[in-house]
Amino acid sequence: APPSVSATTPPGGVELTPGSTANLPITVRNDGGSVSQPVSATLNLPRGVHAVDAAGGGAPMAFAQSSAPITVNCPGGDGTVTCKTGSGLEPGQSATLNFRLKADDDAEGGVVTGSVTAGVQVNVQIKVNVTVKQPPDAVVLEAQGDGLSAFPWTRNPLVYVRVRNTGETTKPVTVTFDHPLQQWWSLRGFPCTSSGAGATCTTSSALAPGQHVNLWVRLKGRPDDGRVTITATLGKASAPPVTVDFGCWHHWCGKDPLPTTTSPSTSTTPTKPSKPAPSKPSSTPPTTAETEPTSEPPASTTTSSAPPRPGTNPGPKQPTVTPDKGFGWLTG
Repeated sequence: APPSVSATTPPGGVELTPGSTANLPITVRNDGGSVSQPVSATLNLPRGVHAVDAAGGGAPMAFAQSSAPITVNCPGGDGTVTCKTGSGLEPGQSATLNFRLKADDDAEGGVVTGSVTAGVQVNVQIKVNVTVKQPPDAVVLEAQGDGLSAFPWTRNPLVYVRVRNTGETTKPVTVTFDHPLQQWWSLRGFPCTSSGAGATCTTSSALAPGQHVNLWVRLKGRPDDGRVTITATLGKASAPPVTVDFGCWHHWCGKDPLPTTTSPSTSTTPTKPSKPAPSKPSSTPPTTAETEPTSEPPASTTTSSAPPRPGTNPGPKQPTVTPDKGFGWLTG
C-alpha cells in the first residue's frame, strides 16, 4: 500500500509576544503501508513574524528503521521558510517539524499558510493563525509648581514634571503643555518644541519599564487663568492630565479680572479737612476771675490755651479746647 501522510498543527494557533519566541510544531504522520519520501514543510510567514534558528536546525537525519518519533528543529528565515526531515517515514511513524517564531514590536499577527510534501503523491495544505499579543504600555505623570510661582509677580512660573514608565514596553515618552515655554532643563535628553499655543517635549531615548525622567520648565509668561495643563504619553498609553494652578490674584488674571466699580470722588478719595478760620472776638478778653466767658472759644483758635497776659489772672476755668481737636487733621 502507498504511504498516507497527514499533518496536524496546534488547534488554537500560536500566540506571540514581541521580543520573545514561541514554537509552531507541525506533526506529520505516515498511516500508509509503505515508507514515504523525506518530509518537507514550507511556510509563508505574515509581515513582522520571523522564524529563528533552533539548535540542530535542518540537520539531515539518518534513515530510521524503527517507528520511533522524529523531531527536527527547523532553521530560521523571513517570508518563506522550509524545513525537512533527513529520511522518509516508516508506516506508523511520525515526525515533528518545530518552527520557532518571533514577532517584531509592530507586528499585527495574521495567518501562516503552507504545505507539507512527502514525494510527488503527498501534498497537504496547512493554515495556522498567529496572534501577536502586545505587552501593555503604561505611564504615570506628576507635576507641580514651585512655591515662588504662587506669587502673582512671578511672571514666568516654574513647573517640575516627573514621568514614570509603569508598563512592560521600552519606548520614548512625550509630555505636552497647553502654554508656551521659555526654558527647560533635564538631566536626560528631553528636548522641547514651543509654539504660541503650547509646547511638546519628547525624550531622546526610550524609557525602560520602571524608569522615570524629570523635567523642569519655565513658562513663557503667566497663564491668563493662572493654570497650565500637562499630559504625558508612552506608546499607546496616556496618563491622566495634570493641571498646575498658580492662583489668580485680582487683576493679575489677564482674561478674567475682578469687576471694578466707580464711586463718587467724595466717597473713595478722602479730603483733607480745612482748618476753620478764627472768629473775631466780640469783646475784650476777660481780665478778672469773676468774669465768666459767655461762650466756648472757637475750637480752631489757640487763644484759650495761650499764656495769660502779664498782670492778669486767667481764672480757675480750664481751657476747653485740646490739641487733638484743633490739629486732628494732621494725624488723620
